[in-house]
Amino acid sequence: MGSVAPEEFDFIVVGAGPAGSMVASRLSRSTKRPSVLLIEAGGNNDLREHRVDAERWLHRMNPASAWGYQTVPQKNLDDMVVSYDRGKGLGGSTAINFSVWTVGPKDDYDEIARLVGDDEWKWQNVHEQYKRIESYHGIEPHVPSGFQKYLDPRSEDHGSKGPIDVGFPVVWEKTLRDQMDLWVDYGHNCNIDHNDGDPVGVAVCVNSAFKGIRTTASAALQGVPENLRIMIDAQVGRVIFNDKTAVGIETIDGRSFQARKEVILSTGSLDTPRILMHSGIGDADQLTKFGLPVVHANQYVGQHLKDHCHINPTWERADHTTERHKFYKSKELQAAARAQWETDQTGPLAEIACAMGIGFLKLPSIYETPEFANLPAQVQTHLQQPTVPAYEILLNGPTAEYFMDPDNTPAAATTFIFLLNGQSEGSVTLQSSDPSVPLLFDPNFFSHPYDRRLAVEATREVLKVHNNPAFQKDTVGIMSAPESDSEADILAFWRKTISSTWHMSGTAKMGTGQDKDRAVVDKDFKVFGVERLRVADMSVYPVMVK
Repeated sequence: MGSVAPEEFDFIVVGAGPAGSMVASRLSRSTKRPSVLLIEAGGNNDLREHRVDAERWLHRMNPASAWGYQTVPQKNLDDMVVSYDRGKGLGGSTAINFSVWTVGPKDDYDEIARLVGDDEWKWQNVHEQYKRIESYHGIEPHVPSGFQKYLDPRSEDHGSKGPIDVGFPVVWEKTLRDQMDLWVDYGHNCNIDHNDGDPVGVAVCVNSAFKGIRTTASAALQGVPENLRIMIDAQVGRVIFNDKTAVGIETIDGRSFQARKEVILSTGSLDTPRILMHSGIGDADQLTKFGLPVVHANQYVGQHLKDHCHINPTWERADHTTERHKFYKSKELQAAARAQWETDQTGPLAEIACAMGIGFLKLPSIYETPEFANLPAQVQTHLQQPTVPAYEILLNGPTAEYFMDPDNTPAAATTFIFLLNGQSEGSVTLQSSDPSVPLLFDPNFFSHPYDRRLAVEATREVLKVHNNPAFQKDTVGIMSAPESDSEADILAFWRKTISSTWHMSGTAKMGTGQDKDRAVVDKDFKVFGVERLRVADMSVYPVMVK
């Protein structure tokens, strides 16, 4: 008997994260109702206990939902190996991230439009696309007393019919107002909606969660038509080519599926380059070294890796400032909270560290530094645009020690500090001819002097706020923070405690020309040098949007 012919579909979408889920859903619902295969390496990710809102900080620890990636030793961080997680299964990284729903500054999207020569990337167009994605539950929220100045969104800035539920918890901890007031009293402005195109200021953080439950991108796959087939637990190894035309995909275990129209890769900045390389698209020397055929040589595949990074300094606080430490020390309180959440998704597991403050902040002092002056002129211009922040803070977030050593952790407050618009660039590169082996991930953190200067100046600002009398009156001591505000102590703290923010981008960069822009795809996401292959995920972004 002859071999069975591979199944055929009009479109094959690889990866069921936020991009792949949305692309597959919209393709399958389009007027012509094409046949679509959405193929995902992980499982269903549908266990309700992995959606508990207050445990969003722990979901990445579930091995069924995360790849568990790590970087290579970082030479500018004393050879630290950094956790580099990506989500696995339906919903992708939306099943393991911190459920912070941010869409970024107007000026970032306008800059992308300029770089790729496509006005569709301008804010007014991108904004409409975000509105199609979300169902925003917050136009008339129950805002506790004292918070009204921090949240007053306009209905025209938000969508109400999208698949992704976003909003706010019903109960907000008092510690949120205390921490937000601290920053506003220090001189930062309130922002009544950080997702209206101008995020600058201190705002109540919108969550990709609703009614106590984490929302994931798999919501886009609810009620899809029969012409969309979803295949899980099937990792793709390579794209199949006929000459330079993509005609299908092959899984790690040897199964193949044909695409009559297009293959679309949506596996993210760490795995889309892996599939491209094992399909013969990449740096010719790398491919040849591992015995891989060269379908189209492009030395920029896997280059231009950018990522945000952060630290989370923590202070011991007076016992009356928070109730969290009492909750995490008590097995009885936790058991009761679990029972309540299982009953109606309310209570502490829908409240603790679920209402947070977010600050996207300018840092005028950075513009006066030699490190800023040495940046290219166009980069300087972009960083000084009115809606582009220099750094980010997260207020009322979790204190890690509550999860790691609750019995010995006192009342505490943690302020996350994120560096934005970092200029360090890294890469992802082959380490094996086996397509199931991950690439080598090197974000090259702190390799650029601007990033180090930004870390120093941003941290100094945070320390100033926490050293003022309004905070110090209830501060018992430092649990984890730089020993002083000196450059040496701040950089030492960053090198010791830095974490990726898991916002990897740029490894299949979009541009107007392959060599002109060090690019992999054009403005329509089509891969240069081949036909019927596109990339639709964060790897195409030429600017690391906040």
